[in-house]
Amino acid sequence: MKVLIIQSRLNTNLISGEDVVINNDIQFLEKAGVQVFYKQIKIPTSGWISIIKNFFGLIWSPYNYKIVKSAIHTHKPDIVHFHTVVPYLSFSAIAASYIMGSPIVQTLHNGRWLCLEGGYFRNNTFCDDCVGTYGWLGVKRGCGHGKFISFFLFLNNFIVRKFGFLVKYVSCFIAVSEFTKKQHVKSSFPEKKIVVRNNGFNVLSEFDLDKSWLQRDGIVYAGRLSVAKGSRVLDYLIRNLDCNINILGNGPEFNSLKQMCTDNKFNHVNFFGRLDNIEALNIIKKAVVTVVPSQCGDSYPTVALESLSVGTPIVSSNLGGLPDLINSSLGGKLVDYKNDSAFLKAIKYFLNDNEIAKQMGNNGIKYIKQNVNSFKQSKELIKIYNDAINNHRLKNNDHSI
Repeated sequence: MKVLIIQSRLNTNLISGEDVVINNDIQFLEKAGVQVFYKQIKIPTSGWISIIKNFFGLIWSPYNYKIVKSAIHTHKPDIVHFHTVVPYLSFSAIAASYIMGSPIVQTLHNGRWLCLEGGYFRNNTFCDDCVGTYGWLGVKRGCGHGKFISFFLFLNNFIVRKFGFLVKYVSCFIAVSEFTKKQHVKSSFPEKKIVVRNNGFNVLSEFDLDKSWLQRDGIVYAGRLSVAKGSRVLDYLIRNLDCNINILGNGPEFNSLKQMCTDNKFNHVNFFGRLDNIEALNIIKKAVVTVVPSQCGDSYPTVALESLSVGTPIVSSNLGGLPDLINSSLGGKLVDYKNDSAFLKAIKYFLNDNEIAKQMGNNGIKYIKQNVNSFKQSKELIKIYNDAINNHRLKNNDHSI
């Protein structure tokens, strides 16, 4: 089997959770004997030409259309697997694959087809008001990008969804969590075309969990430092905890948080900036608890999987795909995303009782090994590919009769 994987992303050096997922999938697909071609279409972030090209490409991008057709012509894949399509690729990329006769699957990493902001986040808090609609309310509110750009995003989504082009062209949608599937079904995506497949994850080599608990200390946060990801909750926790706090990652709130710690002489807080996956895991596995205070609708946060994989329990908000993961794994505690003191209380609960923290950490490791390991997930992905290819062939045969 030959698979063409297509992803769009901004032309930056930042590694996203989606990047990690795709790389994990490629490694295990190739181990399973699948021939994988990976096409990453990088979107320029500066210069007037790139801005104009990106703006008009929100509805239809001749440039991306041509790139996708060329890639299919060169590699002749049995199936094309898209990751996030809007806003950067636009529907033109899917149309190119369809015209070339390739069966198509798309992974739904987020709510881009439903929410103009993309992450169910507005006015510094969670919002899913546009789920079940075509997003006109997002245009009125200027969600994420201002009213002008939001109108073009809405227009693109409205046309391809309202007139059935998206559902007709894509053979199967892969939702990364039950939350993601439910949001799309509420928005008139056909349930029979959506398969839930959690992101595959590479587990670290075996380590002594019992021994690790003799050296664990404090809490850790790993991810983008933004209001949407919970930087305000993090600010509250820093001010009210005196344990060791390790902060991994960067983002728009990095400098303000770091300056706040400097001004208040909070010497118990360590900022590491952006780290690679292995470095991050080595710090996470030394913490008593990981905090995931998302204020947006994260579909299936990679940091939560990373934490469970090294036996570190999680205290997380009750939004997006986090409840599914925490409840299924029994690897942490959920709290009301609006309640800062509830985060503090749950964290202190683990800090004051290492035995309970250790037990939940052990639950997390077992869950990852049994349910989210990349080998299992790659087998499921290959089955999805085969089903999509077979359905595509049957459909074409029916049309030729």
